[in-house]
Amino acid sequence: MNPQMLHTACYRGFYSTYEIKDNQLLLQEMVVGEIKGQYPEINGVEPKQQDYGVYYENLRLLTDFTGVIRIAKELIDTLYIHMGYQKGTAYNTLLELKFQHGNLIDIRDLSKQNTRKRGAFKKSIEKTSPLNIIDNSFDLTFDDLLEEN
Repeated sequence: MNPQMLHTACYRGFYSTYEIKDNQLLLQEMVVGEIKGQYPEINGVEPKQQDYGVYYENLRLLTDFTGVIRIAKELIDTLYIHMGYQKGTAYNTLLELKFQHGNLIDIRDLSKQNTRKRGAFKKSIEKTSPLNIIDNSFDLTFDDLLEEN
């Protein structure tokens, strides 16, 4: 499929939900808008029409993702940044999951390391220009735990 923008909050033209089951990263749900409106069956699942594009559910499709995903919980309200993505240091719990071809090969708990850097990102953007704040807020790198501020 060739995704097209669904709306101003979804320029990529799709968004997905994943699940880790039996140490595998599985695509579970996907909303997508296809340029030509051609929506194939995926992993035996027919698409369902909705307001923006179509919706696939219960896909249970193994991804071929190789890389690292961080998952976090327990956002600290005082470290919330209104715009962009919250950095890992804004959460009490932070885990790093390493995948190879969709298979989970390592889990690291970064919560303790995260505590040492708590609030560093928010403090650093308070000292910079509005354009740098925007750029830094939408940056998806993991530098927030690596840099010393």
